[in-house]
Amino acid sequence: FPKALYDIAQEMTKRYPKTPWFVSETGMGVHDEGRFRNKDGVIEDLYRIDFYKEHLFWLHKAIEEGASCFGFHTWAALDCWSWNNAYKNRYGFIEVDLNDQTRTIKKSGRWYRQVSLENGFEIEEDPFV
Repeated sequence: FPKALYDIAQEMTKRYPKTPWFVSETGMGVHDEGRFRNKDGVIEDLYRIDFYKEHLFWLHKAIEEGASCFGFHTWAALDCWSWNNAYKNRYGFIEVDLNDQTRTIKKSGRWYRQVSLENGFEIEEDPFV
């Protein structure tokens, strides 16, 4: 529920005005991400990019309205997995091959790098409202 970031930010601003805070963890796990691998061997995880775009959109809206959020931490840089889903979902911006430990940056990893370098991204006016 991406808009929850906006709602939480509003509540933080109301209850604790001017108190700096950050989002400590957000991300998504996807089962069998290999099915999204392109011919160059890169996972094209557009679903993860959309996930982060929507969450960052709502957080940015809250900051524009006065929220004191100063950071946004993702889960996770490298693929990790959870016993909670039988170790089947992958969460990272960087794929880790469990057989040989090879690491390959996913499409979302390259996108998030650009977001970090540019301190933002272009988006249509209120597409998630």
